[in-house]
This record gives sequence, C-alpha cells and structure tokens, in this order.
Amino acid sequence: MGVFVVPIKVRNWQNQFLVEDQRGEEVVCDALVDSGAVELSLSAELIERLKLVEIRKIRVYTADGGEHEYRVMGVAEIEVQGRTCCGEVIELPRGTQPLLGAVPLEEMDWHISPLEKRLVPNPKSPEKPLLPLC
Repeated sequence: MGVFVVPIKVRNWQNQFLVEDQRGEEVVCDALVDSGAVELSLSAELIERLKLVEIRKIRVYTADGGEHEYRVMGVAEIEVQGRTCCGEVIELPRGTQPLLGAVPLEEMDWHISPLEKRLVPNPKSPEKPLLPLC
C-alpha cells in the first residue's frame, strides 16, 4: 500500500547499445512507494520518453479489484536515492501515478518506514545493498 512518494530516475538500459538518435531520455519523476505492487510501473507517456520496448503482456489486478492486460517493457535502470537496479517496467495508462513496487525496492535493499514516510537503508548494510543469496 502506497503511503508516500520518492523521487526516482529511470533510464533505458539499452541506451548504451543504441546510436544517439535512438536513445531514450532519462526520466526524473515522483513515484508512489507501493509494497503491494510488484515492479516499477510507469505511465505510457514516460515509457515513450524512455523508448522502452515491449517484452510481453501480463495480466494484473489493481487496487480497485479490476483485472487488466498491461504491457511489460524493459529493460530499465532505476535509481532511488543513489542506489540502482535494473528491471522490467509495467506500462500504465496515460496520466497514471508511477508506482515503485516491491521487487526494485528489495533489489536496492530499501526498507519502508511508513510512520516516517521515507525509505531507509537496511540496518545490516546502510552504505550499500546487501542481498540474500540462499
């Protein structure tokens, strides 16, 4: 459930392999921290600016109980407060609030502090992410 927003930067990971005129922009926006969402989800207009390509389609359910088919786009590099990860992005309808979901939050090793309305680093490794591999 989303309770606050954080600024994020998103880049098309494939930019490094593309000629300059085919590269997407870097997008800076505010995203709702939503541990109930799985991935990063961005509106169609932000996806267009990033020039992300469709990987597949996926069925999703939303907070209102509706079921929808959305496009999965990628691959994006996501940066939140100096920590980065790469992942897929779910394309939302135009004008929709970006959602920062559980998978990128886990990969960047951010913990949610709902009372303080902020992300806090893992106390076991406050300087950089520490991920389980077991």
